[in-house]
Amino acid sequence: MRAFIPGRRKARVFPRLAVIGCGAVATFGHLPALGRLGWRPHVLVDPCIERAERLAGRWKAARVAGDVSELAAGEIEAAVIAAPASLHARIGLPLLEAGVHVLVEKPFATSAADARAMVETAAGSGACVAVGHLRRFLFVNRWVKAVLDGGALGDVEHVDFQDGSSYHSRPRGSGVEGAGWNSPTYWDAGLFGGGVLMDFGSHALDTLLWWLGPADVAAYRDDALGGMEADARLDLAFACGATGTVRLSRIRTLRNSVVIAGSRGRIEASLYRNELRRVEPEALRGFKLDGRSGAAMPDREMWGPRGPGEAELRDWLDSIRRGRAPLAPGASAAPVAELVDRCYASREPLAMPWQVGRSEEARAGADGPEAAGGLRGRTVLVTGGTGFIGGRLVERLVEGGATVRAGVRGFRKAARLARFAPEEVELRSFDMDEEDARGVDDLVAGCDTVFHLAVDYESHEANVEAVRSLGAACLRRGVRRLVFTSSVSVYRPLPDGPLDETHPVAGEPANPNVSCQREVMRMIREDGLEATVLQPTHVYGPFGGDWTERQVEALIAGPVVLAAPGDGICNAVYVDDMVDALLLAAVRDEAAGEVFLISGAEHPTWPDFHRHYARAVGRAGGIRLLTRREIRTRELRSPRGLLRALKRYAARRPRLRALLVSLDRVARSRLRPVKPLVLAGVRFARRTRGLIARPWPAARDSATRRPGEAAGAREALPSAADVERFAPRCAVRIDKARRLLGYRPAFSLERGMALTTKYVRWAHGHRCPGPVADRRTDPSPRP
Repeated sequence: MRAFIPGRRKARVFPRLAVIGCGAVATFGHLPALGRLGWRPHVLVDPCIERAERLAGRWKAARVAGDVSELAAGEIEAAVIAAPASLHARIGLPLLEAGVHVLVEKPFATSAADARAMVETAAGSGACVAVGHLRRFLFVNRWVKAVLDGGALGDVEHVDFQDGSSYHSRPRGSGVEGAGWNSPTYWDAGLFGGGVLMDFGSHALDTLLWWLGPADVAAYRDDALGGMEADARLDLAFACGATGTVRLSRIRTLRNSVVIAGSRGRIEASLYRNELRRVEPEALRGFKLDGRSGAAMPDREMWGPRGPGEAELRDWLDSIRRGRAPLAPGASAAPVAELVDRCYASREPLAMPWQVGRSEEARAGADGPEAAGGLRGRTVLVTGGTGFIGGRLVERLVEGGATVRAGVRGFRKAARLARFAPEEVELRSFDMDEEDARGVDDLVAGCDTVFHLAVDYESHEANVEAVRSLGAACLRRGVRRLVFTSSVSVYRPLPDGPLDETHPVAGEPANPNVSCQREVMRMIREDGLEATVLQPTHVYGPFGGDWTERQVEALIAGPVVLAAPGDGICNAVYVDDMVDALLLAAVRDEAAGEVFLISGAEHPTWPDFHRHYARAVGRAGGIRLLTRREIRTRELRSPRGLLRALKRYAARRPRLRALLVSLDRVARSRLRPVKPLVLAGVRFARRTRGLIARPWPAARDSATRRPGEAAGAREALPSAADVERFAPRCAVRIDKARRLLGYRPAFSLERGMALTTKYVRWAHGHRCPGPVADRRTDPSPRP
């Protein structure tokens, strides 16, 4: 084929380009960046022709193809390979052999052998091969490399690299913010080669090897259980004498920075912004950066205008035109692939701190483990498996020997489930608005038991329709038991005094649990559905949402205010006790057709409940009791609280609400012509901030601020709904669950909170305002 020869064409003539793989990174990254460069793709290649045609129309591609084999010899001169990682070598080797210049998305290859083969093939044909290691193009990373190469830090002693975000929801400014990764194929280890180490780790290892040179693996641990790891720790030993620790996670938000300690100083740089968080000594800030400038990207996305993604494509194009090596050459990816291979070959289990010390003694008297064994060898469907309770239920079911089919709506949140082998946990799409009975039938087919925990918080009707569809499918498919999870909220407003299942169901009109529970009970009575309804109280524990993460986030930011006198009862139940109840409801004959309240054995007050979290984050005196009038007064002092009070005031006055809506509509119509100019000004300011009159990135230096000091002044005031929710002195009775289910809460509040505290410090320790903020080490022992 006719190769693209440097110097033979005008500067604005581009090589004929193929974009191979039209998934999320191509759709939201490569194609928009190519458009800004003026480089129009000649052909888009994707197995989904409809998707390729849709993108071809938008980006003016000449044609589309379903496979690389459909491309004629000599038709293209360059290719961006954005297909799944396991296909990179299969696609790239023939192209490189033909002299086609190739940019391969990270990870470059799923094995060191494939990486070396591509590099050697490119060297033989003279093709330019680059790898999508975007972080090399960040201005701050180029500055750090210059500092290290210039010896300004002295001898590097240790590097601590942390990159992680909860449920794969990337930090702001990291790229496409998770858009497009909502697909079950993302969790296919056969396609992507591995989990968080293969994904985040490729960037981390490339950056560290680029900075410090060759390294070897001292120890590697992750949490994979036959599938794709979601949390990992890697200890490195560099040839230069430095040691390194790399922590990666898809299930907790880490510090998202790199700390480099040398004999003469210390640097902390952000991973997702051009930002120096800490520089010691201060004189290092005057270090000049020579050579090619890096990408700006202050507060911008990885693939935003003038960001690293665009810089990467520009650098690759310039390398092709001038015949030079790119900044991120394919040869640099081979050592990264070798390290990943060594890690997977020597992997050891990573200890989860809240699971350390859990013994049968802690579960004495509970029938939950036996109930899990009662489903051994059976196929069980769990909807809402990516959630807090559902995720723990899946773990316990697999421990008990069951095969789990997880109905999932948001696949980007499936990191915890993907840790299991595909034969143990199968991920299937579950649409809460599913109108096609055949789709629900296929989901239920072959299942012995169905646990329905999924909730659509945006559509009341979708929840009712999901219950109705699942119930009908269970009847058609002969499912032995449907276990539906409702909530104690169906009894709101909660009464003062004892509460049991004989209390009338009322609840707010917008509460979907009321309608869903009534629909389940109707199907039990009229259709003969074999089902059980559980009504949990306030479930807390590791990965908890409303009753763990919400409290922790508030206390990290500042003290939490509760309404005096603070004698309202919190009917808390630890997540493992809730899972025990679910398992018992699935296997006990006495549970059929019944409704059970599920709570802990104790009845602490809300201040007692919150004080456990205050101790967990290290905020002494983090709970304050104020009267309702004092809360209202403090609320009116803040702009946000004043706005919230005005909204409540307007909501009770229809005429005022209508007037405010009209004024808002007029304001929006008058400002519509000005909005594009304002946004353009904001974008320009963001691109130039920190680059004018400075040779180094803008820095938000936190060296002089104690952890949590700035945020500690902000009190978390309760909303009016929270005040009412925390006021009742309602003690939930679980006598019926004890009698018919054999339910015995195994975790006291003290024991449950002790385990939850370990989780909080594992997941949020670097952000906590108290002494636990310095506990940055992983619980796994060092070698």
